[in-house]
Amino acid sequence: MHAQVESVEREFVTNAAHELQSPLTAIVSAIEVLQAGAKDTPERDIFLDHIEQASLRLARLAHALLVLARAESGAEPPKTELVPLAPLLDDVAARLRTLDGVRIHVSCAPETAVLTNRALLEQAVQNVAENAAKYTKSGTIQLAAHAARGAADISIQDSGPGIAEAERERVFERFYRGQGADETGSGLGLAIVRAAMRALDGEVELDSTVGEGTTVRIRLPHAASLVEP
Repeated sequence: MHAQVESVEREFVTNAAHELQSPLTAIVSAIEVLQAGAKDTPERDIFLDHIEQASLRLARLAHALLVLARAESGAEPPKTELVPLAPLLDDVAARLRTLDGVRIHVSCAPETAVLTNRALLEQAVQNVAENAAKYTKSGTIQLAAHAARGAADISIQDSGPGIAEAERERVFERFYRGQGADETGSGLGLAIVRAAMRALDGEVELDSTVGEGTTVRIRLPHAASLVEP
């Protein structure tokens, strides 16, 4: 048990260092621009908003990583709560940074919910959606959720370049970066998604067609409804 805890702690430090790098870089860059004189221009509020959004992302990410580390070590199972899925998907969509012309569509009935850990689920959906936004140059990114046979199904579908069959399983490995991967990526985003699903007793699967796009599906037990039957 002691060796398992030490191994999880090492992986947590590695994951945290890589995942925290992106929002920290955004904050530092915005501060440098402000210090260079932008604080006295009309663009000041834009850079302050960048700092605020990156800081909020840091807080969410740190919390999710801590919950994940405790769950993987067996020290503390993730606490569950009733999570409405429509506002969660709306929040994720609102934070996405896409190229001009890429549309984001959210499809989820307002009553659809699931009993799970919100921090881990939101981080998993965010990681998948950010991957979709990074590689989708045109078309649509769709975030959808529905309940079926007692489970909650969440899908993130994009119209990006797709993933070759030989790489589809490997994209969930830690530090794996496939052909054409963004050089700024850490190779940890989808690995954290899979780890989060293990902690939540959920499943994640990926379907992709080269030249057409990719769909990632997350399935969690214990679907719920915000409306009394």
